[in-house]
Formats: sequence, structure tokens, C-alpha cells
Amino acid sequence: MSAKTDLDLSRSIKTKGEALGFDLIGICPAEYSPESHERLLQWLRRGFHADLAYLERNPRMRSDARLFFPGAKSVISVAKSYYIESNYDPAKPYISIYARCRPYQDIIKAKLGALLEYIKSLAPETRGKIAVDTSPTFDRYWANRAGLGWPGKNTMLINKRFGSFLFLGELFVDIDIEPDKPEIDRCGDCSRCIEACPSGALVEPRVLDASKCISYLTTATDIDSERASRIGGNILGCEICQLVCPYNQNAEPSDSRGEMFTDIDFNNLALKDYIDLTESRFDDTFKGTIIAQKGFYKFRHNTLVAQYNTSAFRGLS
Repeated sequence: MSAKTDLDLSRSIKTKGEALGFDLIGICPAEYSPESHERLLQWLRRGFHADLAYLERNPRMRSDARLFFPGAKSVISVAKSYYIESNYDPAKPYISIYARCRPYQDIIKAKLGALLEYIKSLAPETRGKIAVDTSPTFDRYWANRAGLGWPGKNTMLINKRFGSFLFLGELFVDIDIEPDKPEIDRCGDCSRCIEACPSGALVEPRVLDASKCISYLTTATDIDSERASRIGGNILGCEICQLVCPYNQNAEPSDSRGEMFTDIDFNNLALKDYIDLTESRFDDTFKGTIIAQKGFYKFRHNTLVAQYNTSAFRGLS
């Protein structure tokens, strides 16, 4: 393709991506990043991945687009905001915004599938492969290279307009498309996320020790009493390092609530409501959410831990 055709194709893809409901879309070359590969190896050597053994498999593939999809020439990176106003109160049990969502991987995959079909209508010989956060790829690396945002000190991708409450995905294709410029680091001297992390999981800027992360602990299969005490009032997930970020203070809320969320009103649910749930009522209440995917028994366990850890609710025990 000529440079002009590459640019026209880029514009057409972005227009279609926006029409499909993506809040951000950018493009970068499909490449290998020795730097991100080495950072992953160092992180694994330090044991910061806890028992997430799958991260040890195919470490180079995560930073080499051509291993993930042989023949790849371009990476189309997309983001969908899921930010809504948080009702977080450290004195009360909390379910993260992320956990309240519908299974977002299915939503992102469907939109990327439609985008690939559109590209094929413009360039019929195009082949592509879809990736979401369960794929062996560095979604935040590709998003940064495509200009969607920069890696924050809390390890999350941050965008000036939408903050860091973003679901990411990629479409790897075997055609050349005009790339965008990578986003620069805008964190500056700010370290609010590191200072706010209650469990010390952010051991240094952009380095997370998963074994200390509350979000990990609330989804781990087995945790001992010492680690359970770190959960505090968090039932599923933790967003403290995001909520304190200045870029999330004025982030644009998601305009796709019906698509990303069910109609559950979490502001009117108290700890006692969660404790009183039977398994069948749990299934009915949280059907279609990530909470349901985690299962009743994990939810029940975390609720009881949150009850014990949150002094304001100990009278309910």
C-alpha cells in the first residue's frame, strides 16, 4: 500500500472503531520489544507473579507480535472505558467497579471481530488475530505504543481523558497501516498510587508484587489468615491505586452503562445483604457479571473476611 493509502486506511479503521463503541483506538507497528521482554524476565525472577505460573510460559511472545501472530505487520490497539462514580469508603465493604461489569472480554472480542471484518471489506486479503487480557500479549505495551496512554506508576495504562479504568484489546493484522505516535509519560513526580496502596504491593514505580496485591488476594483460591487481613473491606478487587490518581478525578464516565453493566444498584446493597445471600440468590442477583464468574463460595469467603476486617460491621457477626 502507498503511504496515502496507509493513512486513509488508518482513518477509516479509527472511524469504524469509534462507531463500534471503542473510546480509544490507535495503531503501532508489530514489533519485538527487548526492553519489555527483559522487564518481564526480571519481574518473574523476583517472584512477583505469586502463583500465576502461566505468566512463565512464552515470556517472549508477550512482547513479540510476530510470535503471537506470524506475519503480523500492524497492531490495532483499542480501549473501552468502564469508569463510573465510585462509592468507595475504607470503613465499608467494597466491590470494585471492574467486578461489577459484564464479562468484558466477550464484549471486546465481538467488537474486534466486527472491526476485522470491516478491514477485510477494504483489504480482502487481510488476516488478523484478536487479543484480550487473557492472551499472551502485553496489552498495555501495545496501547502505549499506539498512543492510547502511558504506563502509570500503579502499572495501569492511563489516558488524559479517560483515566485508567480501561479495558484493552488488540487486533494483530498482516498489513501495513499508518502508525500513531507513542504517548509520553505524564506521571511526573506524582506517587500518590504508591503511597496509597494499603498492602505495599507497589514496591517501586511500575513494579507490582502480586502476592501483596489486594485485587489478587481477593481472587486467589487459598489465602492464609495473615494475607486475609490485608484484604480489609475489599470483597472483590481493589482500586485504591486508581481512585487516588489525579487523572481519574475528572475522568469521563462510561457512556455504555447498559452494555458494560447490569442494572444492579450497588449503592443500596450493604454487607448484611451480601452475607444473607444463599447460593441461588447469589446466582440470581449477580447473573451476567464478573462477580458471578468468581463463584458463590469465593464471594462468601471474602464477605466474611470483609466483615471481620471492617470494624464498623463487626456487630453483625
